Amino acid sequence: MSENTIVTNKERLPQSKVWGFAMGTLGEYFVYYLFYTYFLYYLTDYVLVPASVAGIIMTIVMLWDAFTDPVVGYLCDRSTNPKGRKRPLMAKIFIPFAVIFALCFIRPGIEGGALYAYYFVCCLAFWLCFTMEQVPFYGLLPEITSDDHERMRLRAAMGFIGNLGNLAVSIVPIALSAVIAMGVSEMGSWSVVMGILGAIGTLGFVVCWYTTRGMETPIEKVVRPEENIVRTYAKILKLKGYIPVVIIYVLCTIDLCVCFNTIMYVASSKLDLPPLMQTIITACYTFSGALFVILVTPMNKRWGSYKSIQIVMIVAAVLLCVFGVIGIRSGAIQIVHGLLIGGTFALCTAFTYGLLYQIIDIAYLKSDEQVEASVISFACFGYKIGAAAAASVTSVFLTIIGYDPNANNADGLAHIDAILTWMPAALLVICILVLKFFYPLREDLYRRIIVQKEKKQAGEEYDISEFEHLF
Repeated sequence: MSENTIVTNKERLPQSKVWGFAMGTLGEYFVYYLFYTYFLYYLTDYVLVPASVAGIIMTIVMLWDAFTDPVVGYLCDRSTNPKGRKRPLMAKIFIPFAVIFALCFIRPGIEGGALYAYYFVCCLAFWLCFTMEQVPFYGLLPEITSDDHERMRLRAAMGFIGNLGNLAVSIVPIALSAVIAMGVSEMGSWSVVMGILGAIGTLGFVVCWYTTRGMETPIEKVVRPEENIVRTYAKILKLKGYIPVVIIYVLCTIDLCVCFNTIMYVASSKLDLPPLMQTIITACYTFSGALFVILVTPMNKRWGSYKSIQIVMIVAAVLLCVFGVIGIRSGAIQIVHGLLIGGTFALCTAFTYGLLYQIIDIAYLKSDEQVEASVISFACFGYKIGAAAAASVTSVFLTIIGYDPNANNADGLAHIDAILTWMPAALLVICILVLKFFYPLREDLYRRIIVQKEKKQAGEEYDISEFEHLF
């Protein structure tokens, strides 16, 4: 395979390229879930920021992050950098990304509004850096291969690496205890552990950047969007099926982030489990996806992304209802909950991206413009909106039940199970209905789209009259 050549349906990516590219997920998943699993808990239980204030901080900065996604995606697609449209941006952000993440877990010697402002500004800066790494990373995938099965092969590798990296997320409670045992204060231990883990996550982006050298489409062959950002996204949003996929992504993100936000409140505050057990439970949520993503490629080959994601969502909704009836009354039950729910949500994420790649193929048939980053980044916009909503949902729920880290919350925490069971089950049912009634691409139609796409790539005569209703 020559450099600067997009992979066609006749070629397979070497294993070294697949796994090297997937290392970027170590930075994306790992650091993302470190933040979402522990930052709210860190603010409320260690810095002692009121839950309502902490929720406001997280909600605002996540909305900020969401709105920067489409801008960064558009700028990537419009870039004229001779070294590439995506990788150069990733390289510029490595150091700021690691440093600012560490600053989010340092407590400065200030109080009150100044303290709140410090965390607010740090979070704004961190999520801007995160976007400037995540969007070009995600935009690389559909550019380096145009084959549906190769894309899902990459997604499976990304899921495995990301969830394997997330295993380190689960070691935070025991790592904190180890650092404290070395004589470091509780607050100092947070800074040490998170600083090290943030640097490890950044290394994943570095490996991805190095592995993919020469794999971007040469700038002279790129057909960039010519219209302004508003008109470019207006054309993308008109593609049938795109908005339903974004809605599904939003709802699944709310489910996943609420679960991650709530893990420690259940394991530590409600069940009063020791640090080692907390570590095991967190590992079940974060690492279980690595066990399930091996199903992505065979399921995609047998049923395609559309049917596969429906199957997974139905199974997950049923499991959540079962846990709602049983209740999360012990560490053992939470372990099983984490394994099953973490795994099924990992599959949902993989197949959601499968649907997004289908939209990218439709966009390619409609126009020669290469807008991979724009399509992915607007979906990431929905992802961040879902994450911001999840932060608000969690903080509001904690406020309603009267959560206070310094008081006995037994009565209030008895009701926290609902946020891990019944609520995500209801949102999954909505996702299933949106897919059923509003997503127009079934596998037989998509196969015909692939045939015409391959003809267009080969420079042969192709016919898109059958698909014009999708444009």
